[in-house]
Amino acid sequence: MKKLLTCVVVLCLICCTSFIWARTVVVISIDGMRPDYVTQTDQHGLKLPNLTRFMTQGTYADGVIGVAPTVTYPSHTTLMTGVWPAEHGIFTNQSFDPLRQNMGGWYWYATDIRVQTLWEAASKAGILVASVGWPVSVDAKGVTYLIPEYWRAKTPDDRLLIEALSRPDGWLAEREKKLGPYDDIGDGSIEGDVAREKYALDILRAKKPGFMTIHLAALDHAEHLTGPFSAHSNETLEALDKMVGEIEDAALTADPEAVVVVVSDHGFERTDHKVNLALPFVTAGLIRLKKGSVDSWDAALWSAGGCAAVVLRDPSDATTYAKTKALLEKMKADPQYAIARVLEQPEIQSIGAFPNAAFLIEMKPGYQQGLDLTGDAVVPISSTGMHGYLPDNPDMRASFFVQGKGIASGRDLGMIDMRQIAPTIAGLLSVTLPAAKEKPLNVAQ
Repeated sequence: MKKLLTCVVVLCLICCTSFIWARTVVVISIDGMRPDYVTQTDQHGLKLPNLTRFMTQGTYADGVIGVAPTVTYPSHTTLMTGVWPAEHGIFTNQSFDPLRQNMGGWYWYATDIRVQTLWEAASKAGILVASVGWPVSVDAKGVTYLIPEYWRAKTPDDRLLIEALSRPDGWLAEREKKLGPYDDIGDGSIEGDVAREKYALDILRAKKPGFMTIHLAALDHAEHLTGPFSAHSNETLEALDKMVGEIEDAALTADPEAVVVVVSDHGFERTDHKVNLALPFVTAGLIRLKKGSVDSWDAALWSAGGCAAVVLRDPSDATTYAKTKALLEKMKADPQYAIARVLEQPEIQSIGAFPNAAFLIEMKPGYQQGLDLTGDAVVPISSTGMHGYLPDNPDMRASFFVQGKGIASGRDLGMIDMRQIAPTIAGLLSVTLPAAKEKPLNVAQ
């Protein structure tokens, strides 16, 4: 009996310290993919054989109601945590920089995430975790094989930054000797996604992770340039569809019981004007310039594409609050500023956004926020695309598709909440996310 107990203890120790998992789960994010790209392929003249197969062989949503603002970094962090931005701490893409001194710095660092992620939960359960190009993943806890999304100059030298930030130390530089340079410099090009896929396939084949996340960014870039459903955007998504098929094949080769999840972070709106909302703030003296740059401020705009938060330097300053509110009311009444809504803090809190903002501005469809401090308030632009509007805008809906071992075939979930996706993935991995409170989706057979 004593010998038997000893064997049981040893076996438990091995299980607790080794990488174990019931089945592989691979999550592919296609940035900016509206669900109707896939659910209405014929209407848009698209050929997406791999993505449309998820609708017949797997389970899918007609749309995912996202988070505010509907931009990449807070959305991807919600996909990994199951909570709103106000809870996980990634409020928009770029960190708050009222003096514009941070050189366009983004929320790249996972140390800013305030709650446990799926990566951490999986790793603690003994699952080998990998990630390629996922937003807010620099130094992410729990990820053994990590290539984070990061850039600075958007030149080839940025590859050296990625090598330095990847894990294990020296691993990416060593793999480049076989696979070639990791040519992803943060410009959103299809070449960057080719590099991400190449390295993701290498990890799947060589390391066989039990949980892996992959972010493909080129569709978002194409839509910003030419709008959703343009010829360029459609061509880009068809190329990404091929990558989805190749990643799924690699996952199934590594584990025939693998489950593949395809998500997106937000939808897209076609735009043809940008509005420089900061100009009235400068005129009102709430933003003060020196030689064309911000010198000091009492109320600053925090850009999020189709939305902008308004932050007060001193939230307790009643005079500045009243002055800013009066200015926003005047701007909303002036059609040239194309403001659809102005939310105050109680409303902002109710949608889980910007806890330190006094106001939140949403632009009207067809208009995006400009960043100029001087010049014209409204500037016509060639047909482009934008997101960041509030999530009740149908064009901002994101995507969810899943198929694999144990997943129901042909199940349409209707409209879902983005916060349900992380606990659903946690269930597939047999792990728990303490912060996530939303009900998992019914994806099982």
